[in-house]
Amino acid sequence: MEGTESIIVGIPLYHNCTLMDFAGATQVFAAPFGFKPIWIANDAVIVTTEGVPVTPNYTFEDCPTIDILFIPGGNSDGVGATMENNEYLDFIRKVSKTTLWKGSVCTGAFILAASGVLNNCLATTYWSQIPTLELLASKFNLTIHEGYPRFLLDEKQKIFTGGGISSSLDLALELVLRIKGKEIAELTQLFIQYQPNPPVNSGDPAHAPIEITAILRKQQEAFTKAMVAEVNKLL
Repeated sequence: MEGTESIIVGIPLYHNCTLMDFAGATQVFAAPFGFKPIWIANDAVIVTTEGVPVTPNYTFEDCPTIDILFIPGGNSDGVGATMENNEYLDFIRKVSKTTLWKGSVCTGAFILAASGVLNNCLATTYWSQIPTLELLASKFNLTIHEGYPRFLLDEKQKIFTGGGISSSLDLALELVLRIKGKEIAELTQLFIQYQPNPPVNSGDPAHAPIEITAILRKQQEAFTKAMVAEVNKLL
């Protein structure tokens, strides 16, 4: 990472990971200011939760040295299978030993926990799965932040976790800020014209109407049940 070399952001993909979890971060890191995002998987094509096929740049064996490990979230099928995928977990364990930062966004936190890397730190995840993550708090000595933070960075452990999906943009930009400073972060923000001004204000349960949150919680009951089942395997 010395001199003019780019900081390599390695994003290990898996089937049924969420597109914006890694595409949003990729957009931030791909701005021409010293970072290089790469997608990694041993499968030739990865299909996201949105049904979008994407092509990784590298396999686990031939990828370059990673400076930032960024694990995306996904649905319960994708996350659950990856929590039990020793090839994927071993890759996380290996590269985490030498990264500048490592972490996750959304439900990627559960994969990070399954690898044994998510320990002794602040942590968050997708809003509806925060209670599920709390089940792991004692085992992994996690401090689960109150509310619905867009991201959390633990300076001591050099571990980050992000909220759901669109949080990948804010989390990636925060990492740019921490590593490259305010000017580069501002240049990056302007480069991608990231000035969010949504037409509604219902992005987490602290802002959404109670009835809207209740509807989505009901719709996600099967998702939550499946995630709790995977967490119980770790316990």
